[in-house]
Amino acid sequence: MGCGKLTVMKDKACNIVFFDSDCLMCQGVVKWLHRLDEQDRLRFAPLQGESARRVGIALNEDSMAFYGRGELSRAALAVERLLIATGGVAALVGISMRACPLSLRNWCYRQIAKRRLTISKSLSCGIPEAGLKEKMLD
Repeated sequence: MGCGKLTVMKDKACNIVFFDSDCLMCQGVVKWLHRLDEQDRLRFAPLQGESARRVGIALNEDSMAFYGRGELSRAALAVERLLIATGGVAALVGISMRACPLSLRNWCYRQIAKRRLTISKSLSCGIPEAGLKEKMLD
């Protein structure tokens, strides 16, 4: 049930995680999501890339966005929806996030997003892992 690179933007069944490709923390999150994505439900694209421009996503202080079911989500709602789309235990975490008000989740998300480049300075370089390249859109 994978999404092909050519049809991914037209297929509402495809789930795309847009991330800040300049941020090592964001790259780490993408690697973690790739490992969780056993059902091949996710594709990944940089916020600075062509796929993001086609969807109309502007790069701002948010470090990620999620495009799923033909709908674009930002901030904490993006995290919730991408975890649910991943399935398994990640979906349970995404569903449990709903217990906290969205305004509080967005505030927490923005605090991390604003500091992500400072936080990621202590992380190792973004070395690609096996199988992830095939899921990258641009």
